[in-house]
Amino acid sequence: MTPPTNWDRDTRRINLADTWDELGRVRTAFEEYFAESSEEFKAAATMAGLELAENVIKHGAGASSGSVAVSVRGGEVVVSTQNQVTSTQRATLVRARIQEIADKGAREMYVKRMLELIEQPNAQGSGLGLFRIAYEGGFRLSCEILGDRLCIYARRRLDDALPN
Repeated sequence: MTPPTNWDRDTRRINLADTWDELGRVRTAFEEYFAESSEEFKAAATMAGLELAENVIKHGAGASSGSVAVSVRGGEVVVSTQNQVTSTQRATLVRARIQEIADKGAREMYVKRMLELIEQPNAQGSGLGLFRIAYEGGFRLSCEILGDRLCIYARRRLDDALPN
């Protein structure tokens, strides 16, 4: 186990209502949380938080959609979401997508999805969120289904987060 560092941070959790206005709160919270990080890392972590929060709002069930959290422990940043799902089938599809990204590689899956969007520009929603987190942000994705709750985790080593 890696010992704590002066970069370890308490977990910051944001409970999300079922409204797009919540994304402004998420952006502000992540930018403040990573204020001392490099600009690249702050942008990547903020993007990951926003993409995951957007999924919670878009696919969560109920007026209290779920939550997004961020923490730094033992040299690793963890951005996570938790939300009640409208169907276990949807949660299973998300888990399969995350596994496919891990198996085939973030770059390959990202490029494949971009080409699909070029071929079908009028498709509803880009479906790029998880690919962006993995490829553009450099985060490793995982998830678990706990009853009617979907938990998604995006992890990245802190090594490249330190200011220049």
